[in-house]
Amino acid sequence: MTHRNSRGDSPHVASEAQLPLVAREVASVVAAHAEHTERQRTPAEPSVKALREAGLFALGTPRSYGGRGAGVRTAVDVCAELAAGCASSSWLVGIAYGGALFAAQLPDAVRSAIWSSDPDAVVCGAANPSGSVTAVPGGLELGGRWPWISGIDLAAWVLLGIVREDHGRPERGLALVPASGLTVADTWNMAGMRGTGSQTAIARKLFVPDERFVSFAEIAEGAGVRRHPGEARVVYPLSINLPLVGTGIGIARSALEHVVRMLAGGKRSVSPLHSHTVDAPPHQLNVAQAATLIDTATLHVRRAADEIDEAARAGRRPDLESRARLRMDGGHAMRCAREAVSLLLDTAGASSFSDDSPLQRAWRDIGTASRHAALSVETSQELYGRVLLGRPLPHTDVV
Repeated sequence: MTHRNSRGDSPHVASEAQLPLVAREVASVVAAHAEHTERQRTPAEPSVKALREAGLFALGTPRSYGGRGAGVRTAVDVCAELAAGCASSSWLVGIAYGGALFAAQLPDAVRSAIWSSDPDAVVCGAANPSGSVTAVPGGLELGGRWPWISGIDLAAWVLLGIVREDHGRPERGLALVPASGLTVADTWNMAGMRGTGSQTAIARKLFVPDERFVSFAEIAEGAGVRRHPGEARVVYPLSINLPLVGTGIGIARSALEHVVRMLAGGKRSVSPLHSHTVDAPPHQLNVAQAATLIDTATLHVRRAADEIDEAARAGRRPDLESRARLRMDGGHAMRCAREAVSLLLDTAGASSFSDDSPLQRAWRDIGTASRHAALSVETSQELYGRVLLGRPLPHTDVV
């Protein structure tokens, strides 16, 4: 199977349907460097090279700029495959996908500045508003700190969440800035997802032209489709968040495969009733339940992704109840993946928490990733429940 080179000079040969298989091939490369990636807290160079050469950083790049313009279902499945090798590398591909979808909403002159010379140019960002915003002639001036921006070490461009004034009213959105205009503070010292390099960006009197700002209201209303006819509509925030759930599912699948191999390899039982763990009914039930939870997660996230892709191709935004349900799908799927890993750890035992055990990394990675604010089950349940029961919601463009 042939892929493009790191400069993006040659076209992809693999079709969009084949991209999960491409990701499965790349997973073996990033797996070989996963320990190095975690230790240095940013992806190892061979992993970055493999991801670029496979075109996986260009999943969300518009096709008119040499990218994939891939659907959410493809991005979910790609991230799930990659996470079997390295969860941090998978997460960054999901982040790059979401960043590209955001940036693709901007005018063509801005899109050309991002991708005309490099379809694989990584766009990352922090959606939560932060920093100070001052209106100046022709644009905005930004200052302050934006914490935990995954992939900023790899990024050419960064989206910073801000609130600006629009005729006296607050308007929440994203400002696109060149990564070279930011200072990066080394603040990512976490138990899990260590290799994502989710550092803090610092801006000092950084000018942003008006054309490099897009509001969440514009995205929700379909500004990208109006600017770029023929492209799929972004269903914000669902199009952005679901690929990250794929990472969680991939972590859980990998943990299941490891535990099944461990038990099949003759793991001794600590129970006086059985000589080998594989013969103990409680652990058989644990493995079966974990596998079912992973299947449940996969079914939920794929249903959500397929529905979002269908709406995006049709150029419509799902209604509020559907959006609340789809958000619930994502949060529930990620929670199921985390519960599956927990059950598998019960069966694998305390040795799984050794520093040299891949299950320890799975435990730390799923524990961190599943608690990302965008995937909060608690918030999703409250929103979905209120919508189902007809209770009012505050006006927001992020549901």
